[in-house]
Amino acid sequence: MPQPRFARFAIALPLYRVFEYALPEGDPAIPGTRYRVPFTNGIRTAVLLDASADSEFDRTRIKPIQACLDSQPVLDAHMLSLARWMSDYYLQPLGDVVFQCLPGYLRGARQYSSTQVKCWTLTTTDTAAIDKLRRRSPRQYEICQALLERQAGLTAAELMKINPNWHPVVKSLENKQLLRWQWMDRRPDLPDAPEVPQLSPEQSVILDDLEPRLGNFSVHLLDGITGSGKTEIYLRLIQTRLDAGKQVIYLVPEIGLTNQLIQRVEQRFGARFEISHSGLTETRRFHAWDRFRRGEASIMLGTRSSLFSQCDDLGLIIIDEEHDHSYRQEDGIRYHARDVAIKRAQMLDIPIVLGSATPSLESIRNCGRDTYYRYLIDRRPTRFPPPRLELIDVRNSRFEFGCSARTFARIEQHLAASGQVLIYLNRRGFAPIVMCHECGWQALCQHCDARLTLHQSVHSLLCHHCGYSQGVPENCPECGHDEVKHYGIGTEQLEQGLAQRYPEVPIVRIDRDVIASREALKSRLQQLQSGAPCILIGTQMIAKGHDYPAITLSVILDADQALFSASYRASERLVQTLFQVSGRAGRGDRRGEAILQTRFTEHPMMQALLRQNYREIADGLLRERRSFGFPPFARVIMFRADAVELKAALQKLEDVRALLANAKRFDALICVGPIPALMTRRIGRYRAQLCLISQDYRVLRSVLKQAMPAIEELPGSARVSWSIDVDAYDL
Repeated sequence: MPQPRFARFAIALPLYRVFEYALPEGDPAIPGTRYRVPFTNGIRTAVLLDASADSEFDRTRIKPIQACLDSQPVLDAHMLSLARWMSDYYLQPLGDVVFQCLPGYLRGARQYSSTQVKCWTLTTTDTAAIDKLRRRSPRQYEICQALLERQAGLTAAELMKINPNWHPVVKSLENKQLLRWQWMDRRPDLPDAPEVPQLSPEQSVILDDLEPRLGNFSVHLLDGITGSGKTEIYLRLIQTRLDAGKQVIYLVPEIGLTNQLIQRVEQRFGARFEISHSGLTETRRFHAWDRFRRGEASIMLGTRSSLFSQCDDLGLIIIDEEHDHSYRQEDGIRYHARDVAIKRAQMLDIPIVLGSATPSLESIRNCGRDTYYRYLIDRRPTRFPPPRLELIDVRNSRFEFGCSARTFARIEQHLAASGQVLIYLNRRGFAPIVMCHECGWQALCQHCDARLTLHQSVHSLLCHHCGYSQGVPENCPECGHDEVKHYGIGTEQLEQGLAQRYPEVPIVRIDRDVIASREALKSRLQQLQSGAPCILIGTQMIAKGHDYPAITLSVILDADQALFSASYRASERLVQTLFQVSGRAGRGDRRGEAILQTRFTEHPMMQALLRQNYREIADGLLRERRSFGFPPFARVIMFRADAVELKAALQKLEDVRALLANAKRFDALICVGPIPALMTRRIGRYRAQLCLISQDYRVLRSVLKQAMPAIEELPGSARVSWSIDVDAYDL
């Protein structure tokens, strides 16, 4: 067989093509291996896709590669196939997708070196030689004795526990040829027979139904109310897969919110799991990726990017809170981790488990089509059911930092009974509006079509979209009047007000302004773990991932705005959030309550919430979506453009529309636009969109397949950038 001499490479560029280079004689040309290649006037890192003995291009013009970076591929054949599928389905450049599948540490020219650790062992079992060290060098003797007891050897971390200044001691023993070291995998620290909670009858039935189906591809939806014990089912399934010699990927929306989950996984499985999320350094995430790849770690627990962790024996994927919007990546390579995970499970012929108390409408519809298995859990392991949501009519009410008198009365009732109170307000900062009472001037961002939010702690006005900040004016910049006031309430103001009203009660606030890391969150939640009375205030960060039995009351403030949102998904999001927040209460040995302040108690959505049946509401939303022809009964593809001028962005999309219109069956699609985006100006650039909607995805794909080659050839411009969003979340 002739030796391959030409290869196609993927390079991380927003170009819908791959690049061909010449390989030196004898190069093994292993797909998934990284190379350094010349590109224009510089050098780029590229991933080899495939190789052949010939080329369709002029051989004399094909540049040779510069160097190979890896002795083994960093992407296996399965991951390359998954990248090709993502590129085709989401209409994203293959090079960008391929590099998305790599940990950030390997996206450049860094050498791939294993994260194995050094392990020292004795070169002799002659105890007499070791005894001679007892008097002359007691520190050397101490380490040798430890190695006699641990014949498998000791790592640097284990030697440090024996002697913090171990390095010169070990060096001396190496010079005496009493010790030697070698590379080895880090040993997993297995827990001592952890205490496993008893299953409820519903949990037992579900596991009995699920476990026989773990042998091949199948999608399972755990549709269980908050606090019903879905996590325990996940852990039992993980144990089953580990016992079969398989590995597991366990995805959560935000790792920073799951301290309790991490503790539970660690107690159950010891060091056989790794964590990966954006809050870690690239090196730390690479170490986690490498341990999982080599099979040293059996469980990868992380956010959406953890889905691309590689291993040889993946046997299960779990997606917790599968409805959560965090699984969608909205910038760069646009994809939905849940949907990619389902495709990956299908390609590997393995099961995938989705779980939520408020499943997405897409998943519910797939259950109705018998595409997914569905398991209902309607009871909590505790003796109390989930709290019923009570509406508090606040029309004509007097507010004190966002709370009505009736709300305060309920808060005080629960605090007096030694309960903990959770207050949900999805607006950080002190106040969302700053304006002049005299002329109506408002503090607006200079770079976005958005108001600036007052943050009193830093005495600044901040834009939550681009980060722009400015000082708080003492007088109106327009008319010079000193009647500049703030309106509305954020979590910062709520915290200050409650601290004044209840000076003896600890107030814990959790939002992006005060939580910089998982450790910061952990320290703020210690008060809740104690069980003592306190008030927890937070944004959507507290709506998921928490299980504190002492919370007896959940309070939801200022949720009415979602009833009148321009987004067709607003009702779905509102209901999911309200059920998730209310479900934080009553998880212990006391009944919980949930209250919602609203000015629209007669609104159909509010009345539906009173019946406390998410499945009934979801069925109604699905009927509404079907009548309007919205997802999940239609497919949406959005072309987006942004530019320094709105006219340029609209013109770019008009060019795209003209090319689409030339395709056969274009008239069968609903085409909306080009039009300005709802927030037209963001971070100093003007945004526009072009939306394609079709109930027949085959027609939509056919039109795109005909038009995309011409669209890809549209001349680029530094002034205008554009992107494609397949299965766009919002219109």
